[in-house]
Amino acid sequence: MHSMTATHNTDYHRASAGFHPIAWLQQAIAVRSQRMQLQDLDDHLLRDIGVDRKYAQHEAERPFWDLPR
Repeated sequence: MHSMTATHNTDYHRASAGFHPIAWLQQAIAVRSQRMQLQDLDDHLLRDIGVDRKYAQHEAERPFWDLPR
């Protein structure tokens, strides 16, 4: 007869314990807003921050859930 033991992945529990859905949603909304503002900047302001129009458009098209880590 084999005995079964329960194993727990403690890394999973630590990672999931730090996830806060409301905080994540607030961050997603803020990042989306920043991406839209980046898209609206004119070319000389984009140059001032070292971003070209193509990159600004690419960022604006990213989905809201694609957050920086």
